[in-house]
Amino acid sequence: MNRSVVVFDMDGTLLDADSNVIGGERTVELLGRLQDAGCTMAICTGRLDHDIVRAGARFGLDFKNRISQHGAVMISGSTLRAELMDKDEAREILTYIEASGAPIRVEMNTVANRYWHTDRDPDFPKELYDSHVIKSDFFELIECQPVVLFLLIGEERDLAPIAEHVRATCARTQAVMSSSTSLELMSVDVSKGRAIENLYPGCDVYAIGDAPNDYGMFDVARVGYLVSDAECPYDVVRCPSIAEALEDIASRVLG
Repeated sequence: MNRSVVVFDMDGTLLDADSNVIGGERTVELLGRLQDAGCTMAICTGRLDHDIVRAGARFGLDFKNRISQHGAVMISGSTLRAELMDKDEAREILTYIEASGAPIRVEMNTVANRYWHTDRDPDFPKELYDSHVIKSDFFELIECQPVVLFLLIGEERDLAPIAEHVRATCARTQAVMSSSTSLELMSVDVSKGRAIENLYPGCDVYAIGDAPNDYGMFDVARVGYLVSDAECPYDVVRCPSIAEALEDIASRVLG
């Protein structure tokens, strides 16, 4: 039995900013080849679950288990497991952000939807399936919905103090800079690596990512592939793109 799991991030790894496949048909062919050989294919992304479903349909891939929102939401068959934000800390963080007066865009995720105050910039990466809801009162949302994650968008100089505030005052919330202009807040129990361990115990994991929020995958992987020039504390194979990483995986798994 093939116990190999090929798990990869979406934005910046599988898809570019326009939702085109990085590496084009070469990448799609390699994914199909590995799946046909019995490898388990998995996406581990900051996007919501519905985009994994859409990606599977688009590329002909069968994702039996799905990991979304950086590992906060896991779906296996008909079972869903989610690590939710602490309501008190979520309210306090939102109060702090509003009081700061910084020009920060706040987007809030539940298990199934993204909530925004106003429409996104059209240049921002688009979802494969649009689940967004415009809502003016996020405090009401925190009280009544299973909130999973905050995505904060702004300049690094404005995001950094929020990250430091969360780290200094919130015992149940972690702050992760996913880019120089985006900060993500979620439960301290959330980790891409932990989600992979839960869903694929005892498997040989080959993980492909491009950013620090992917590094948790490398911690549990047999081989980790970094498809960017970012600094990384893990021993990884650096590749120009996901296509080269998949070729290396195929050579190791298929011979």
